Amino acid sequence: MKLAYFAPLPPKRTGVADYAGHLARALAAHADITFFDSAPGTAPAAGGRVLDYVARPEVLLDLPDYDASIYQFGNNPEFHGPIFQAFQAFPGPVVLHDSVLYFLMAGLSQGGMLREFLYNYGPGRLADFFAIEHDSVERNVLRYRQPERYPMLRRVLATAPSLIVHSETTAALVMGMGYEGALSVIPHLAYPPMLEPIDPLARSQARESLGIGPDEILLGCFGFIAPTKRFPKLFSALAQLKDRLRFKLLIVGEGQDISGAIAEYGLADCVVMPGFVDEQRFRLLLRSIDLLVNPRFPSMGETSGPQIQAMACGLPSIVSDHAWFAELPGDSVCKIGVGADEESHLGEALLNLGSNPALRAEMGAAARETIVRTCAPDIVAGRFAAVLAAEAARPKELYPDGGHSAAHPAHPPRALIGHPPDAIVHADNDAAPAA
Repeated sequence: MKLAYFAPLPPKRTGVADYAGHLARALAAHADITFFDSAPGTAPAAGGRVLDYVARPEVLLDLPDYDASIYQFGNNPEFHGPIFQAFQAFPGPVVLHDSVLYFLMAGLSQGGMLREFLYNYGPGRLADFFAIEHDSVERNVLRYRQPERYPMLRRVLATAPSLIVHSETTAALVMGMGYEGALSVIPHLAYPPMLEPIDPLARSQARESLGIGPDEILLGCFGFIAPTKRFPKLFSALAQLKDRLRFKLLIVGEGQDISGAIAEYGLADCVVMPGFVDEQRFRLLLRSIDLLVNPRFPSMGETSGPQIQAMACGLPSIVSDHAWFAELPGDSVCKIGVGADEESHLGEALLNLGSNPALRAEMGAAARETIVRTCAPDIVAGRFAAVLAAEAARPKELYPDGGHSAAHPAHPPRALIGHPPDAIVHADNDAAPAA
């Protein structure tokens, strides 16, 4: 099968690039892959070509020669804006990493965002569009604080012939919004290095490099730093535990500035923040922790890559009992509610797991077994291959005049011929989730 693969590629600073790279390596056993990436990264599969379809939009005219095209959609306009434009011209199966695409649409030009808003919600809600800017930090729509109010999914749902999501939560959402195409729930991929045994020496050296004492519990938070990560709740709970639990908190990633909150809760001496790290360092640091702390609310419909990778290497974790996280087996993670008692329950869970190594080991073993059974690369790639084979066999509909396929128009829109950079406003690190 000849596959056109649209995704941000490593070393781009987004979790979707890591995911796309590992998935492509697993899919290479099923397909001959050509990669389409703006400002291209590195081809993750041996022998694969990488085509910069923004700099050279004419390469899109060859898409009818492929058996199938697949589009990885996240919420960051810098990485996914050009993919969204190509998808509209040449529809194909979509991997929907987020069920709220507000930030992706907000990263279009003002006119582009208005067009998508009206397409999703109609002219009767035009006042809402102007209220978004008014309610955004510094009137920057990429810093709007309630993106979950406007998922802006209609264009994708109306265009994609098939949709791949990572959770039953997202599947129910898109079906409730009227999606009529082929829908598949395929779990997030476990990255092969995370399934390998942990090297005790490398782990010990990593902890020493972070200044972690042998009797300290190392808690970890990984990924884009955003309000949905519940840091004020976590910091408040930890502040009350300082005299009862010897711990350090490792926060890996970039995004929202939380230094003020760390100081406010008196945790400056307990927090280690290396910032953004490459994938190799990310894996090493993840394996060095004792407990992943990964609360998330409200959900943007995302699946947490760090959560899957932590479980793959046998780490226990604390998550919110919400959306995709609520679907995880109860013996594999510790779930806490997001209501009025969230902070106290979070503190209890931190103390219970932090002071009980046997409980951590038991939960970590159950977590790893879950991931090996459902998220191993060969299992996930096989399910993707089945979806793509069905897409390749799908009859292409013709335009009413009997011309070119509706799935493969004769010409891409003008926005893809020499003008796409002007249509995309790149997000700053405080704006949109890096997914």
